[in-house]
Amino acid sequence: MEAAFSDVNADPRILSGTELRLLMENTNSSVFLGSVEVFQVLDKSIVAIIGPQTSSMAHMISEIANGLQVPLISYTATDPTLSALQFPFFLRTTQGDAHQMAAMAGLIDFYGWKEVIAVFVDDDYGRNGISALHDGLDKTTSRISHNLTLPVQYNLNDIADLLNKSRFLGPRVYIVHVDPDPRSRIFTVAKELHMMTSNYVWFATDWPSTTVDSFSPMNRTSLTALQGVVTLRKHC
Repeated sequence: MEAAFSDVNADPRILSGTELRLLMENTNSSVFLGSVEVFQVLDKSIVAIIGPQTSSMAHMISEIANGLQVPLISYTATDPTLSALQFPFFLRTTQGDAHQMAAMAGLIDFYGWKEVIAVFVDDDYGRNGISALHDGLDKTTSRISHNLTLPVQYNLNDIADLLNKSRFLGPRVYIVHVDPDPRSRIFTVAKELHMMTSNYVWFATDWPSTTVDSFSPMNRTSLTALQGVVTLRKHC
């Protein structure tokens, strides 16, 4: 982004000599901090907001963008309820979850799994994504038999408790829809619990593929945890 801004400012023909400035703030994936930081720059003549990282944060900041009447450009918020009708200044540069959930429903139907367990984070991104999966499965003979939710700031103990309880639910097919996690904690814990065997099937939405390209050659633990997991990947 800094290089792009520098190129624009270096050519006076683009903005007729007006300098475009880039203000960068780290929200630490916090909806509260993201909202506070947006309000702090209201008096700096902002012309656009780029980000944020999560769908939950995008919901809050879209309300601010509507009030300011400036575009909010998001490259990661995939919540299907973030619509142009409700948020006319919200511009999504990636596909919404409705598209990948339709593909996920097709995969489940193709392999003949009649019941699946959905594992997701209890926020707008998780709930609305799984709701889209419900809609996709309604067109097939498959269904989500159990919804298992993780807290927004989940830890290894939360994962272990949830997966241990899921052993008694019946289905052994899991759909995992969480925010990108470079450590692949859910699958790491599942492997420790001996739940990555041929008796289980694991599907993941596109979140592993958004981080796997950034793994260093030394980060083999996370890559090993993804072995045997069927995941979706967006193509432009």
